[in-house]
Amino acid sequence: MERTVLKQVVLEAIIRLRNERTDRSLYHIFQGKRSATSLQDAHFYELESVFGMLPFKKERFEQVLAELEQDGWIEKQQTLLVTEEGRRHVRSPFLIDDLGGELRGYPVVLWRRISLLLQTVICLEQRISFVPVQQDSATKDWVRHQLSSLTERSAWLRAVYQELEQALMQLSEREAILISYRLSGRKTGLSYPQLSGYLEADTGSLQLEFLIAWRKCIRHLPEAGLLMSYGIDIDQSKMTQSAKKTWEMLKQGYAVPQIAERRHLKKSTMEDHLVEIAMYAAVFPLNQFLSEEEYQDVVRVSDRLQTFSLKRIKQELTHEIDYFQIRVALARKVVNR
Repeated sequence: MERTVLKQVVLEAIIRLRNERTDRSLYHIFQGKRSATSLQDAHFYELESVFGMLPFKKERFEQVLAELEQDGWIEKQQTLLVTEEGRRHVRSPFLIDDLGGELRGYPVVLWRRISLLLQTVICLEQRISFVPVQQDSATKDWVRHQLSSLTERSAWLRAVYQELEQALMQLSEREAILISYRLSGRKTGLSYPQLSGYLEADTGSLQLEFLIAWRKCIRHLPEAGLLMSYGIDIDQSKMTQSAKKTWEMLKQGYAVPQIAERRHLKKSTMEDHLVEIAMYAAVFPLNQFLSEEEYQDVVRVSDRLQTFSLKRIKQELTHEIDYFQIRVALARKVVNR
């Protein structure tokens, strides 16, 4: 079977799931579903980097799984399992770790802003009409705001060119081509189908290659430079807005029952918020929910069995701990690892 970047990324993600999650679970991680279960799975199984980074249709996802299964690389049972043959095709380091999903969309938003602003300034300088390369209203509004304070366009273009040139020189030729050919000047940048023939890759793989290349490019841009300044206001928070409100009330001294009553939250929703806070907060009041001995018990069992399966862990615990407490303990285990 032809090894493509898309198939490689899916295969790597399945390996990290340890034969403990379904194809539906993986699809929701790829889509970036902000549900308690998907956030938890991404956190536990080291899949933050792919969270929301493969927003393809369900049919395409199922097609990739079918191709992997047909060639004997995975088995699709109640859970997804990578075969020994599949493991032989996995390379190190994993590609998925460079996709940037843990930044919650930051690289994608920054690209939209820079690509549209660059296109707009070039076309204004040359007094030509154009079709915006980015169509979402948030990016268009941001560009309009930037234009109002951009008076020296020629100087701005020179500064942007210099920053990009220096960063692209640190990348491979293919990575530099992917980024530079996607940018727009007088003509619209090349689409993925157009690049597909030129770079001899399927469009899905090219999209992932581009994300990896762009994230590498960002790392080589000057931190205090012009282009990086366009991303300082982009929200990179992993916590949902509702969980943030619960966290703020906890820090203000409200007890859990008080928060649930004031916010009209069900017990299950409140528990989901607390697990989410435990996953992402730098400091968390763990002793409010389980003792140090109970926490260490969960960690020991999870490490010994090499699992995040709540059911398997609970069966092996020496303490009487409920599933909520196990989730909190696992969340902090990942933070502390």
